[in-house]
Amino acid sequence: MANTSKERALTPPERLTQGCERPWEVALAPFRVAPNVYYVGNSWVGGYLIRTDEGLILIDTTMHAQLYLVFESIRQLGFDPRDIKLILVSHGHYDHLGAVRPIAEYTGAKVYMPKEDEVFLTERKDLLHTMGYACGDFAIDEYYADNKPITLGHVTVHTVHSPGHTPGTTSMFIEDRDEDGKTYVCGLHGGIGLITVMEDYLEETEQPKSLQTDYVNSLYKLKSRKVDIAVALHPAHLGMLEKVGADRLDYTPFYDPSAWEAFIDDRIRMFEEMIAAQ
Repeated sequence: MANTSKERALTPPERLTQGCERPWEVALAPFRVAPNVYYVGNSWVGGYLIRTDEGLILIDTTMHAQLYLVFESIRQLGFDPRDIKLILVSHGHYDHLGAVRPIAEYTGAKVYMPKEDEVFLTERKDLLHTMGYACGDFAIDEYYADNKPITLGHVTVHTVHSPGHTPGTTSMFIEDRDEDGKTYVCGLHGGIGLITVMEDYLEETEQPKSLQTDYVNSLYKLKSRKVDIAVALHPAHLGMLEKVGADRLDYTPFYDPSAWEAFIDDRIRMFEEMIAAQ
């Protein structure tokens, strides 16, 4: 059941518990955000499906218990989950990679992940923040490199290392085009949350305070990117669900070349306010 304006907003740990123990409460019908890009996540955390003429790309998988929701969304769109060729993980937090192993095993897809977050899967599993929920180990087939775009069929994804939220947070810029040949860039920041760069959190998890500097520097680095359609890993960060119309395949409400810079500027402001309050 969706929260009303009078209900208390759930904290991230409460959201994670809800998503793992009562996933049906966050179930969401899929919708299109760009000519070949679809939202297949839930009401709290996102997953993005990219259709290419050589198969499907999945950006983030949500959590293990929500796997059936992701597959149901893919099938509702008329695609077969077994056609997923690539899984692109934005960063090493459980709500974004919890279902990587079952999806990779089911599809045989190649898994990409930031090298800097690989330690989350080995020596620092505490930083995954699984809260004890199922999270299978998985192998990383490829690491990202800013100078090495990922191409499948007619779609190219440019990745940009954007550390801060985690050491390996990776943003993605999808080159897309419609049936008439008009091109679009769909931009996705790889991890914008501020909780993991708060001083108390960094001290508690024994991570360097330099991640704060990395976070804001990454924002400035990304601010000038040309983006036609801005999307978010957590849809609330960009008010995405409010933009979805009756026709869930109409992506035009998401077309706004000014949204990306405004989004980044707002995060810079929030970061500066957080630092000033510490």
